[in-house]
Amino acid sequence: MFFPIVPLLAIIAIVSGGVTLVWYDELNKTEKEKADRLACDYAQKLFGKSVKQLTKEEANQVALLTKQHFVGRNG
Repeated sequence: MFFPIVPLLAIIAIVSGGVTLVWYDELNKTEKEKADRLACDYAQKLFGKSVKQLTKEEANQVALLTKQHFVGRNG
């Protein structure tokens, strides 16, 4: 018998995406603009792409790095 890892990974992705959306929604306008600029910077530096061209996995990594940048400074 095997463990169904794909459904588990899907659930983790959904939950982490929801947490990121809540975090982003709580930012003020200035912080959102800064987060958007950081995300664009990370996307270009790490993957050589615009945010709109990222795969889901790449976008998740960019979102995580962006959030960590804010949490590291404010939290």
